[in-house]
Amino acid sequence: MPSTIIKTDGRAIVLDLSTGAKLCGKDIAGLDVAELGGLINQTMADAGTAFAFGRYAEPRELYSSDNFASAASAESRSIHMGIDLFCAAETPVFSPLDATVAFVANNTKELDYGPMVILRHTVEPANEFFTLYGHLGLETLDRVSVGQTIRAGEQVATVGTPPTNGNWPPHLHFQRINDLLGLGVDFPGVALRSQQDYWLGLSPSPAKFFPECDAASLEYR
Repeated sequence: MPSTIIKTDGRAIVLDLSTGAKLCGKDIAGLDVAELGGLINQTMADAGTAFAFGRYAEPRELYSSDNFASAASAESRSIHMGIDLFCAAETPVFSPLDATVAFVANNTKELDYGPMVILRHTVEPANEFFTLYGHLGLETLDRVSVGQTIRAGEQVATVGTPPTNGNWPPHLHFQRINDLLGLGVDFPGVALRSQQDYWLGLSPSPAKFFPECDAASLEYR
């Protein structure tokens, strides 16, 4: 059983952030970070919790910067490849498994990862995979370093705050990656809909890392 990544209050809800979705009766497409964050916070408060999940493989309209444009077509990336956990800034983030720090970076483009970490997990000598943690606090850049050994349950980061976390409402973007394809810290967290089968094959659902929530509810259907 993986160790807890973020300790929730046991009442976390699952948000609908898909194309055309509303929060508190308001369309979420086109909102700035303060407006979107306010609606997320109100939705959590109304449910009596301080935690909310965003779904894996969900098609979204939230990715509005040029960072999500495709050079090969008019299509923009829109399929979310990880699971989000919305919570207060500075919330501690822990490694679910023993790991080695593979990458630490600050991707500063608008709506990018901001401070981020990628951990390498070795199941057996010839079998490894990675976990990616995005939208972290700036202090994370000094907390961990490449090559550092991390134990399951050890704190690796904190949840960041806008604008330094990529300019998103405070949350952790967590993603499993089977093969980084040599992309390192530029491995995408959002895929083109036309290529989603390929990219989701490389980044399978990480729902099992959040056993406090039903896996099916964490995956877009």
